[in-house]
Amino acid sequence: MKKILILSIIVLLGFWACQSPLEGFELGFKDPIEKAKIEIHFYNPSGSLPTDLKISFAGPDSNLVVTNLNTKKFKVSPEGLLIVAVSPDVIPSSDKPVKFTIVADASGFTKSTRMVVFTNQSNQGVWIPMFNENNPPAGVSSKEVTIPNTQGGVLSANQIISTGTQKPENASLVLVAGTQLTDIENKPVAGNLNVSIQHFDNRGATRGFLPTGGIATNPVDVNGKSLANPFDLPNFAGFVSVVMSNAQGQIVKQLSKPLELSLELNPATYNPRTKTNIKAGDMLPIFSFDIDKYQWKAEGESKIIQEGSKLIAKLNISHLTDWIAGWDREICRQGPTFVFKSNFNDVDMGYYCQVVNSRTNQLLHEFFTGIGNGWVFTLSYLAKDADYIQFKVFNYNGYWGGNSSNPIAVTKELEFCNPQSVEVDVRSIPTPPSVEVAFDIVCSSGKTVDVDALPATFKIQYSEVGKNNWQDLIEMRRPNTTARTYKVREKNTYDFRASTDGGVTWPYKQLNKYLESTRISYRIEDKGFCK
Repeated sequence: MKKILILSIIVLLGFWACQSPLEGFELGFKDPIEKAKIEIHFYNPSGSLPTDLKISFAGPDSNLVVTNLNTKKFKVSPEGLLIVAVSPDVIPSSDKPVKFTIVADASGFTKSTRMVVFTNQSNQGVWIPMFNENNPPAGVSSKEVTIPNTQGGVLSANQIISTGTQKPENASLVLVAGTQLTDIENKPVAGNLNVSIQHFDNRGATRGFLPTGGIATNPVDVNGKSLANPFDLPNFAGFVSVVMSNAQGQIVKQLSKPLELSLELNPATYNPRTKTNIKAGDMLPIFSFDIDKYQWKAEGESKIIQEGSKLIAKLNISHLTDWIAGWDREICRQGPTFVFKSNFNDVDMGYYCQVVNSRTNQLLHEFFTGIGNGWVFTLSYLAKDADYIQFKVFNYNGYWGGNSSNPIAVTKELEFCNPQSVEVDVRSIPTPPSVEVAFDIVCSSGKTVDVDALPATFKIQYSEVGKNNWQDLIEMRRPNTTARTYKVREKNTYDFRASTDGGVTWPYKQLNKYLESTRISYRIEDKGFCK
């Protein structure tokens, strides 16, 4: 690990030297940890993150958790990002995994608890929603309660937990006295238990909370045997997420006696089997998604019953995870692969593409993908809404526009689920203008640049002026001192910011800056960069 260097630098962006607010800015940095790290993104689906958000780590190896700068000063960025890593003194392995639990809590919000396991030095990423109990997103109810002490991990009394009655449909749990609670390693989970439960109906935008977007790539049946085909859930009736944990960070996975989950259902839910809205007596397919195994499982079916004015599915469940009610649809595991033939190979922008029904020209799917020369794009895990398709490419990108009406390349008719390779000639798209980003390091006579003294990574983001809508521009890694981007254009005005700690903090800022030329230059005059 490199020692901290304190740099006094002069930063020039284009011709902005005279007005640069960064002149003489002192920056302290050290190389961020790049292995066995996890980027944790916290967000509030219905507003801003709570100001009193508290993050802690529990579990057997929580003492090995450090920030990506190898400190214990854990702080979530204004954007909700926290990057932590396994201590560089430890190398996780299958024989000696590193396990810990992320605990996020704030007043008025349901506590979120997530287990993390490292079995190697690969990096991970996770998005963790924080649900405001009094102001959840439309279609969501969220509740947190505490179950009294469980001796030896065995419940001493029956427990009833409900998400409340804030919306038309809700959910409730009934746990039975004498139930043994165990974690993923089959160890008893004792002590007071925090229970977080969320219910998602099928109104509004709740589909966005379905695990993996509701796409099951490698599902198994109730016995753990692989199913022949992947599926998605175009019609779902609702789902529930349940997490139980103790103060030591243990998370309950198994119950010796099934709990009863009552899932109230929207009566306007469409049943694709009967081609009418659901009613009592309909059979409702049930699935689970285990976030720790990243595994979808078909759990059988539940008969819809009516209690008063409510339609309800009642499930007896013996493992805690996400439980989803809906009708599955077989999807294509892999379709055609498109190999692009173009004038360029380093353009860092995606171009607009469509998949259409070749017989009716109906739009089936749309994407943005890179189309560099030799680059490939494969249609995978998509609903087979047509037997035959065509693939269209447009000279349009999401950064500075183009023509999204008239395609510049259209393939021949193709079988949707045939994994064939198809060349797509997009050479009629001209190479777009680029902007160069560079470290210009000035050394005195007889000295040369010591690239090892530069930050290990240098990230730059940009935004429309005043919008604070930051997007990645480039990430420069030592020993490179130049990079090229096509996302911004000269003769335009942007806000810029830069980071040397992997994106946790952004101490360099250049706001409302006009790109006079096609070069963004960071001019550095410091003998610490020379040898």
